[in-house]
Amino acid sequence: MKSKFLNYQTLFFLIGVGMLGYLVYKLGFYTILENIAKTGWWFLGVIGIWLIIYYLNALAWFYIIGKEKNGIKFSSIFKFTISGFAINYITPFISLGGEPYKVLELNKHLDKTHSTSTVISYNMMHIFSHFFFWLTAVIALLFTINNEMKTEFLLISALLICIVVIYLFYSAFKKGIVELAIKTFAKIYFARLFVKKIKDKQELLQEVDGYIIDLYSNRRNNFYYILFLEYIARIIGCLEFYFILKAISIDISFIDAFLISAGSSLFANLFFFIPLQMGSRESGFYLVFQSLGLTPAIGVYVSLITRIREFFWILIGLILIKVKPKNNLISVEYE
Repeated sequence: MKSKFLNYQTLFFLIGVGMLGYLVYKLGFYTILENIAKTGWWFLGVIGIWLIIYYLNALAWFYIIGKEKNGIKFSSIFKFTISGFAINYITPFISLGGEPYKVLELNKHLDKTHSTSTVISYNMMHIFSHFFFWLTAVIALLFTINNEMKTEFLLISALLICIVVIYLFYSAFKKGIVELAIKTFAKIYFARLFVKKIKDKQELLQEVDGYIIDLYSNRRNNFYYILFLEYIARIIGCLEFYFILKAISIDISFIDAFLISAGSSLFANLFFFIPLQMGSRESGFYLVFQSLGLTPAIGVYVSLITRIREFFWILIGLILIKVKPKNNLISVEYE
């Protein structure tokens, strides 16, 4: 008989608590308290915004799973979403540690292929919406800020990159991504051995591809609704920077907050392999604040508050790993 203390939930929980403790130690407990006091009541708004964002993320994932839930409730998906993101925040090198956790949790209700497919599909939609978010930001920068020729060139380049990536995502949803990836990597000499191992599981991968294609081809309304939910979640996330700067009496518009959010997230995602984007996020804030004519040093304070907010939700996510939700929070009708 297996000990309950050796299951994967406990493992994720213990690793998470250890990493969180280390990160809090590195930042400094008194530094955290001082910055929360400095932000005042606005900090509750910063925390509350992310409850809404996680709710929308969970709802998007819930729609991706579709009708064949086999008894899984929205409250469970909400829990897995918060816990999954918490694990991602503290995963070394690449922020994907929460995905195996979500698959393992879904395996209790769905078959392995369905679980894997829904997690991959959600991640694709999550990233897909990010490029729409960046595309909107680039267009806003082109029309709202007086840019030098060099900056204009960079923005137009970014615009074209976003359009190309969005096109590639559409192709992936239409034709599947797994087989396309295998064909692409098979042309790279050093990746051939890896591809050979993947081909041994080609039947499973084809089933995953079939699920991804089905979401776009046969559930088109759900596809765009899911994309809308993810995009709106990112727009709502801009309020975090609006509230933080209001806390220190800096009068900015929502457009400024939107540009800060988009610019800093773009820079942080360029260095996605760094746990908690240590250092990369601060650099992103510095550059964005400088381009908006704000004191770049303010970016350090903003970065600290966003990290403290992350610590809060990491703690909640880790606690939820050990909690079993009982009540359904929402009912959803499918086409």
